[in-house]
Amino acid sequence: MTPNEIQMTIVGAALGAQLMNLLHMRWDAQAARRSAAASRVARKQASGDMFFSSFRLYRLQNRSRV
Repeated sequence: MTPNEIQMTIVGAALGAQLMNLLHMRWDAQAARRSAAASRVARKQASGDMFFSSFRLYRLQNRSRV
């Protein structure tokens, strides 16, 4: 191999490593956004469940008074 080919191989490997690093950063950012969105949905569902549970308890308590 000529020195030029060796240099191009090293540069190509370095660029490939950097591009893979950027790709993994992008995948991690997407996963974090999806996780945050899923967390928001779960939090809303849990608050709704808590509301309906307390509302059911309230109705049961008021029903026994009548």
